Amino acid sequence: MYKLLGMVLLINTALAAEPEPFDIMVHEIESGQRYFFSIADYKTALLELEAALPPGDTERQHMLDRLRCQLGYSADAIAGIAYSDTKIQQAKQRNDHAALSDYYVCRYYLYSQLGQTQLAEQQVQLSYQAASDSEDPLSIAISLSLLGNIASYRGNYADAMQHYVMAYQLQRGLGYKPYISDLVMAIAATYRRMGLYQDALSYIEQAELEFNQPDEKFRNALIMHEKAYSYAELGQFEQALSLFEQAMTVYQQLDEPLWRTYSKVNMVWIYNLLQRYPEALQLATEAKAELSQLNAPDLSALATYQGLLALYTAEALVATGEAEQALDKLAEAEQQLQIDNNPRYMLLLYNAKATALAETEQYRQAYQQLRQYVGLNHQQLQLSREQQSNVLRFQFDSVRQQERNKQLEAEKQLAQQHVSTLQLAQRWQYAALTLIVLLVIILLAFAVSLKKRNRKLHRLAMTDELTQIANRRRIMMQADKERVKAIDTLEPLCFLILDLDHFKQINDRYGHDTGDTVLQQMCMTVAAMLREQDHFGRTGGEEFLIVLPNTDAEQAVIIAERLRLAIAAIRFADGPQALNITCSLGVSQILPDEALNTSLARADDALYQAKAAGRNRVVVSPESD
Repeated sequence: MYKLLGMVLLINTALAAEPEPFDIMVHEIESGQRYFFSIADYKTALLELEAALPPGDTERQHMLDRLRCQLGYSADAIAGIAYSDTKIQQAKQRNDHAALSDYYVCRYYLYSQLGQTQLAEQQVQLSYQAASDSEDPLSIAISLSLLGNIASYRGNYADAMQHYVMAYQLQRGLGYKPYISDLVMAIAATYRRMGLYQDALSYIEQAELEFNQPDEKFRNALIMHEKAYSYAELGQFEQALSLFEQAMTVYQQLDEPLWRTYSKVNMVWIYNLLQRYPEALQLATEAKAELSQLNAPDLSALATYQGLLALYTAEALVATGEAEQALDKLAEAEQQLQIDNNPRYMLLLYNAKATALAETEQYRQAYQQLRQYVGLNHQQLQLSREQQSNVLRFQFDSVRQQERNKQLEAEKQLAQQHVSTLQLAQRWQYAALTLIVLLVIILLAFAVSLKKRNRKLHRLAMTDELTQIANRRRIMMQADKERVKAIDTLEPLCFLILDLDHFKQINDRYGHDTGDTVLQQMCMTVAAMLREQDHFGRTGGEEFLIVLPNTDAEQAVIIAERLRLAIAAIRFADGPQALNITCSLGVSQILPDEALNTSLARADDALYQAKAAGRNRVVVSPESD
């Protein structure tokens, strides 16, 4: 968090070839090589920069002024805002958009420390506008990263991912690995907030492999911190507790009290999940005392952690039979958490209050809290599904756009090669086009008439009534058509046979209406993730066929794994909370001159192997390897 300070500093490219000591210190901060753990660190850095400033150097003086906004006012946010007001007016007079962007970023942190969230977020928007005007890639990347952080925290995950990807590309070009690592961790946190914990862990592992140096103790601790969150959400509480303890040890060694105390708050949460309530209460007492004494440069998250600590303490008190005291703690938690009004934390608060009120026999109030919980939870689940779909669509659209750009470039080159030939044949083309237009008009008139008469019959004959995807007849026709095309073009073709695991048990336990909802939601999820050229149809009760043109077995396995993880991540807002579904998939790649039934039979055999191996997995036919 503190290392983001370095991202607001820009080095003037017109400086002398031999770097001044002032420039070296600025670069150390800018590249993330210098850490700031305390207000004393900020003051020391500012004194060193003032001493190294060459006399009469206007450009470096402007740079020092921008640095002073955070280095000099980290302990006095109000004075820092007043200072930045003056400097912003001066930067506007100089038409210095890069400096404006830096000052707005500084004000974002200062307003955050004061708990004025709305004003802080406004500064980020102003920073991005100024950075865009400056056309400086580092300023733009900084603003995009902050916009992504805000969107992710607010639950706007698709917007967050778009900001992060753009910032990631810019930072890759600049080569500042610490900040690239921060973006990878931010993407992991976004996936975790979406409930895609395996995706989050894969990005965390990328950060561990690519950016985690042995001497980067603080960064190592941050990675462990984020990894612990994902393990906790996956129900692996002991692993999460171990990671929080390791991170806290590192913060202790670095004499970093802020994150050490935040780790203790998170450990109280884990102790509650492990039902180790006496330890939770003891640690909560320590953390509360430490939170009241913190004196760090960035206390923007202090109110949130104070609210969470009060909430976790209340949960432990309810579990130990002290519900009356828990209500007092919950009142304290509500006061702090309402500052940000984060929906994820408000859900925890409503649930805890309902439990405590019920324990004290205040049933009417408990019922009101439960109603608030259910309403907000339903809203968040719906929003989460929409955001997941938007993120997946953004990912696929990005890949498709790259492919289209390549195709357009190839077509452009081909058009340039044949331009002379096209000019000579222009008259014949006009005549041919006129004839084609006449034929198309005749055919369209006939097709419209025929379509009106046969639309309803065709829909009934070719579409599955429940899921609104292709039925068995249609998907088999599409599969055979793609098989013939693959043989003619020598392009690879793969089949996926997907079967929901233990679907009969869902029908037996929850009823056929729930079973129908499961099938419909699963089909919507799969259809949203497939490409335009893919085909998807229902061949049986809970069995489905997916046709993947121009796809080899290795690519098909990747697609199958994405589908398997997406189906496992589906949550049903109107169904039982314990309802989770998984699927098994069999993969086959068609062989030269192989009959359709033979290839499908191999995929079916692979599906049965997946079932026999424990389900919820992908198995590829041996002949397809």
